[in-house]
Amino acid sequence: MWGERGMGGCTPLSLTPRPQLPRVCHGRCTARPCPPHCALLRCTPLLHEAPANIISTVMASVVSGRVAVQMLVAVVVAVLITTLCLFTFDIAPNFTPSAAVAKYPGPDDLVIPIDRIMKSPVSIDQDDPKLIQRIRTHYLYPPSKQPYSLASTNDDPSMGQSIEIRHILGNQKNGFFVECGALDGETRSNTLVFEKKFGWQGVLIEGDPKNFDLVLKKNRKAWAVSACLSTHPYPNTVMFKQSFNIGKISSLKTGQEQQGYTEVQCLPLYSILLALNTTTIDYFSLDVEGSELAVLRTIPWDKVNIRTLSVEFIHGGEGKDAIRKYVESQGYNLYTEVTHPGWLANDFIFVKNGIVPSLKEKIIE
Repeated sequence: MWGERGMGGCTPLSLTPRPQLPRVCHGRCTARPCPPHCALLRCTPLLHEAPANIISTVMASVVSGRVAVQMLVAVVVAVLITTLCLFTFDIAPNFTPSAAVAKYPGPDDLVIPIDRIMKSPVSIDQDDPKLIQRIRTHYLYPPSKQPYSLASTNDDPSMGQSIEIRHILGNQKNGFFVECGALDGETRSNTLVFEKKFGWQGVLIEGDPKNFDLVLKKNRKAWAVSACLSTHPYPNTVMFKQSFNIGKISSLKTGQEQQGYTEVQCLPLYSILLALNTTTIDYFSLDVEGSELAVLRTIPWDKVNIRTLSVEFIHGGEGKDAIRKYVESQGYNLYTEVTHPGWLANDFIFVKNGIVPSLKEKIIE
């Protein structure tokens, strides 16, 4: 019996029969041909003695292997060609830091991470849904439900701007304001009186992170935005000089570490308004220490309705006449100027064409 070790050292592995194949032994088996249940894995089939069907099976296996290799090569080539086409025909836009501004058509084509877009030089439309959602989730703070925490009982700490706006709009209730920069939300605020006495809603925009913390502590009943207004029609970051009431956008490049400066996100005014679902502003107070004209130029005036505005003119490099001419060219009349001997106010008051000042209405003090 083949299973006995005396028969050439072959040991049965299984009782299941399998086809007899002519084999040649490499020296340890004594049986000729090698038994089908040989435990020694050193025996090889004698192909020249194998039936024709064995040869056919082997050849078919070789052919199948070649076909599989060819298919794999074809898939790899197809992937390489597709990738080359994507970049050659700009089907998938790529980020190019060397470009001053890389403009993309819209949200469906935007493939660059929003974190990089917010810093520029890549720009997107002011009304891009991704930008609007980013503002809502990262920069908008809702009105406080806590009692006011103000340092003074004075309902109108403005330096005269608010009273002139009330001369125009009368004792209008339930209006909407925008104030930038908001400073600490109380000191010389041009909008506090509208919020407290006339039930207006609005948004306070402050770029200095230190000042913005103070805004939140005042518990104003208005939205708050922790950003500066962009001087471009798209978001960007700037180095902001921190100096309480005279803080401003600096000319330093972002990424530098310098005492008294911090990197701040800037947002277009129109984008903030869309994030708040409003495009009508009854009063826009703009005081950003020299960047007023650049901010005004980013506004799509045909898409918003700003009824009155006060604009500081003393720090602008282009001069006050440039601000006046630009705003008047957008359909506004210069109503008056507000100044203060201590330079605490140097503002134009503009009113939109067609709005008749309500001078005869008694102003509530």
